[in-house]
Amino acid sequence: MPLTLVVPDLLPHAASRGLRLPALEGWLARADRAREPGPGPAWLLRQWGLAPDAPVAALTLAADGGPREGEWLRADPVHQRVEGHGLVVHDASALELAPGEIRAALAALNDFFAQDGLAFVAPGAGRWYVRVPPGEMPRTVPLEEVVGRNPFGRLPEGGTRLRWPALFSEAQMLLAALPFNAEREAAGRPALNALWFWGGGSYPAGLPRAFDCVAADEALARSLALASGCAVQAMPGAPDRLPLGPAASCLVVLDTLQAPARRGDAPAWEAAAGALEAQWFSRLGEILRLCGRVRLVLPSEDDTAVFELRRRTGLRFWRRAAPLASHA
Repeated sequence: MPLTLVVPDLLPHAASRGLRLPALEGWLARADRAREPGPGPAWLLRQWGLAPDAPVAALTLAADGGPREGEWLRADPVHQRVEGHGLVVHDASALELAPGEIRAALAALNDFFAQDGLAFVAPGAGRWYVRVPPGEMPRTVPLEEVVGRNPFGRLPEGGTRLRWPALFSEAQMLLAALPFNAEREAAGRPALNALWFWGGGSYPAGLPRAFDCVAADEALARSLALASGCAVQAMPGAPDRLPLGPAASCLVVLDTLQAPARRGDAPAWEAAAGALEAQWFSRLGEILRLCGRVRLVLPSEDDTAVFELRRRTGLRFWRRAAPLASHA
């Protein structure tokens, strides 16, 4: 496939916000359509021959400059608060942690959990990791399946010596007592009050090169590209900086909707969607002429909608465009 565009956080929010993107809707009407199992991360992993329980932590840690040895879990900082009738998880985008806060949290975690053989590192503000002793890797649920939901029933389980539900609770209590959290709450800011453990395993060897080029800022796509020898570049603002043509396959992850969607910032999300319409979707005819084939991948919460365009599908002018929400 010469060009694949993955656009997370578009379809799940289009219905509730009544979003209309005329250029995109017109192209979706002409495309060949399919639904594939699993949300966006599962779809990405499948392109490299990996299952949803792939060792995401080891992959993204290596891409973040960390070691490839050992068994690792993501231990991402999250904020939990009561909303409506239950507890709801929010990811690190709600926290905006300062470097000093990250250092204080890591020092407390490493001091407390050293007796359990756990070692925490945080190469980035939103991606934290913990090295796990042999035989103690738990079963986990990916963070994207928990954000915006109640975490109970999805907590880590398993291990031999370590009791992961208890570790989860101990981390909650430890973090909630940190002095900087009291300062955050006094200022009306969300507290770092939990870690979400997920994506465990060791670094996989011999991944196939699924694409010639990957253009993305999104961590999972970049880590898969680096692990398999794909050429990697940052997500471009427009198609002009891509190696477009029928001979090379390129994956582009347009993830500019993710941060405003996670914050619940509707105006920023709508502005980002409008920018995608102007910079990418309105130019799909031009891109299709250059590439011959374009695949639009629009993940939802439970599955992923895949729309394939070829030069001949661009001639299906009789197909009437439907609201974007109808594809969710």
